[in-house]
Amino acid sequence: MDHSGEAREEPHPARLHRRQFLVLGSVGLLAPALGDLAWAQPVAEAAIRPLPMPVGYIEESETFRNLRRLPRKVRRPLVTVDGAVEEAEASPVIVPAASLFQGDTNLPGRPLRIHIHGLYPSATLKLDRPENLPQALDLEVLFPSPDPASSQPLRFYAWSFRKKPAWSPSPPVSFRFPLDWEAELQLVLRVRTAAGESLVLRTKFTVDAESGRPRLRRGAYLLGFTPGAWDRGGVKLADLSRRMPAELVSILVTMDPEKEE
Repeated sequence: MDHSGEAREEPHPARLHRRQFLVLGSVGLLAPALGDLAWAQPVAEAAIRPLPMPVGYIEESETFRNLRRLPRKVRRPLVTVDGAVEEAEASPVIVPAASLFQGDTNLPGRPLRIHIHGLYPSATLKLDRPENLPQALDLEVLFPSPDPASSQPLRFYAWSFRKKPAWSPSPPVSFRFPLDWEAELQLVLRVRTAAGESLVLRTKFTVDAESGRPRLRRGAYLLGFTPGAWDRGGVKLADLSRRMPAELVSILVTMDPEKEE
């Protein structure tokens, strides 16, 4: 499948790597650093036609008390009882995030706490055919530019995965996103498939009911890296963990608005 052509991804904005982001943010120096990076030389990229990122939503996850420490029915939906593998408890269901009625219109204007948990299911390394997983993944978050003279967003290189030369996923990471009506959450996932093909998957969340876009609300999301992975709903977390088809393995991300002061 050839995704090259005349359509090109937009010029690559300045890229803020995860370690820089965490260090600068922790000491309150993030804003000045972002201003400097806005003038950084863009990184040359191959011409790749972006595809829609498949985004699933774990039903009723907006009710979870703690989105950094998810309940057992998400972390370990299966248990072994007398030698048989069973559901630990009633298993949540994954639905397409674009199928939700609408997002939460109370979110804009409040900092959004984003936590990237990593590959899901967590036992992905035990797949019968791990060779079907992508060779590499790079997840980026597009931040609004702090420079009023430039509308070019800044890319935060948030999380990555490499299958070779050794199994190497990034550790979980948490950060704040300045969500606003003018600063919508946009994600870019760069994929090198098991066959060596390069893909770019993109999505932009909405708090309204804009057709075809994932709704943004408090809860847990699965970012797929196989086009169309979450176009259909009804998959139980327990079934996903039991079968673990490579095309449905995803990146688990939670979104949680911070309390207003």
